[in-house]
Amino acid sequence: MKIKLAYGRHGLDIHIDDALQAAVYRKKPNPGAADPRAVVHKAMAEPVGSPRLREIARGKTTAAIVINDITRPVPNKLLLPQIIDELHWAGIKDADICILNATGTHRAAPREEQVELVGGDILARHPFYNHDCHADHEHLYIGLSPNGTEVFLDKRYLEADVRILTGLLEPHFMAGYSGGRKALCPGLASIKTVRSIHHPRFMEHPTATNLMVHENFLHKELLTIIEMAGVDFIVNVVINEDRELCAAFCGHVDKAHLAGVEFARQFDVVQAAEPADIVVTTSAGYPLDKTYYQAVKGMCGVEHLVRPGGAIIIAAECEEGMGNPVFMDCLRVRAQFASHEDYIRHIEKPDNFMPDQWQVEKLSQALRRARIMLYAPALSDADHELTLCERADSVENAMQLCLQKYGPSAKIAIVPEGPYVIPTAKGD
Repeated sequence: MKIKLAYGRHGLDIHIDDALQAAVYRKKPNPGAADPRAVVHKAMAEPVGSPRLREIARGKTTAAIVINDITRPVPNKLLLPQIIDELHWAGIKDADICILNATGTHRAAPREEQVELVGGDILARHPFYNHDCHADHEHLYIGLSPNGTEVFLDKRYLEADVRILTGLLEPHFMAGYSGGRKALCPGLASIKTVRSIHHPRFMEHPTATNLMVHENFLHKELLTIIEMAGVDFIVNVVINEDRELCAAFCGHVDKAHLAGVEFARQFDVVQAAEPADIVVTTSAGYPLDKTYYQAVKGMCGVEHLVRPGGAIIIAAECEEGMGNPVFMDCLRVRAQFASHEDYIRHIEKPDNFMPDQWQVEKLSQALRRARIMLYAPALSDADHELTLCERADSVENAMQLCLQKYGPSAKIAIVPEGPYVIPTAKGD
């Protein structure tokens, strides 16, 4: 059996013996829109739980449009012109409409990446800013949440008269689903705020996981922060495995987001007949698999498919390497502890906080569940030692090693799209 995995820009073909009877789990078919622009236009004209954006912007003079960074394949070049047209209709000028790149704790987008994100024409007409979570002078304090989170957000957003969030609706291993509130927090939050919302009291909560939204402890905290800061309008989209736009949801930050989540769940969630001993997965290809940091999402996406004590084989291109030096330092710290529980006791202490520890925490959760074998040939030997995973020379070789342990009758599952589809096994 030949299967193409989502890997880098061009995919990775693997060969699995038909006799192994591997189950393959993909997103349910979701046809791309015949006229994507018309779909967005209709969603903008008929928002969920909100007036039309042009009505919200009437009489206002400045606007901030928040976009996701390069790790999310949001079709900004399709969305932004229509958002900007609505603001123009209300009388807001190009120079007073800024684009904010919601990097969260990720790196800034260099100029060539900014062009990739929004297009040269929009860059030429509108101010573009990369959020920097470490720049204290670029944030304003707006208060304390009931859970004790000190909320500092990008002041360029807070000072705008009209505030718009854009995003992609996809399963998220902490917040249930991405999109909606996440563009603001952690997207535009100070590291002081991120260290609270990504503390183990949120990350270790059983509801802070893929697919769970309504009862998600982290989601509720993010909504509280949204209420404190204010959001005027969101534009969220659903895409299929070919990166084609399928649907758009605009309007109220929570109501439109939840409507989009209910639509997306029809295609993102797949019921598996039984847990698998061996799962082959990915980090969804470019742009999500640019770094090992993001590859962790692929491991977490199959936690409810692999049986406890089983194996995960993950392919991620990692063309940019590990992610960032701080993340690498977090991996070094995790390596010092014999168990996940010991590591959690360490990072729960405020004096031991390190940015990006939450990603290592989620990796540690996955490692507690299963053996993980990583195919990422772009990583150096030194980098690979930091991954906490076993190195695979190829997906096929890793499969043979796993079969030696679990036997020729082992149950095998393949998830070519990684965290963009979440298989759930009965009885898990």
